[in-house]
Amino acid sequence: MKYNQIFNYYKVLVPFIHEILGENSEILLHDVSSPESSIIALSGNLSNRKIGGPLTDMALKQIKEQKYLTSDYVANYRSHTTDGKLCRSSSYFIKDDTHQLIGMLCINVLVSDLVDMRDQLTKLIGLTSFPIDNTPTVSEIIADEPEKLGQNIDELMASLIDSTLDHYPSMTRELSITDKEDIIADLSDKGVFLLKGGVAEVAKRLEMSEPSIYRYMAKIK
Repeated sequence: MKYNQIFNYYKVLVPFIHEILGENSEILLHDVSSPESSIIALSGNLSNRKIGGPLTDMALKQIKEQKYLTSDYVANYRSHTTDGKLCRSSSYFIKDDTHQLIGMLCINVLVSDLVDMRDQLTKLIGLTSFPIDNTPTVSEIIADEPEKLGQNIDELMASLIDSTLDHYPSMTRELSITDKEDIIADLSDKGVFLLKGGVAEVAKRLEMSEPSIYRYMAKIK
């Protein structure tokens, strides 16, 4: 089956799933061949994204770690909108006839209000020391670092790079060769170099040449 036929099939599911889940949901279809402009269909508006928007940090990580090779989907992990609202998110991996990843169908459900209601009920019950239930709460599900929904490509790249550089000296001249190797390895794991312009932006931030970045990347493969 050709790519456009596969995507046309999933495009029909996007509004269908949204209508089932309701207004507190957001459904997105991604073409992963263009990570920086991957959104090709969406319904709902939790994160104010539009057609042509990028993949999220979590989606990039899932692709980089090749989770699609061992699973058809990843379900029920935490995500946050840009205004801090908590969501429960899931991603379905879309593969071609050769089992190569070509797209992702992502579902986000707003749960902030439900969590607030749960917390209020817990206070009203007043049995905080009583072991009522050992089931993990939504805020404890799967992801140690929640997915960030709604970032544009510049915000996404800056966020990914900043989250790594925050652990190192702020002055690039103070970075050792080992530091640079570790930084570039971490950014590679996060999928930064899958994004168009990723190498150039990292080179700019680290005050290095692009060929130098490629040489470091070659070492970590």
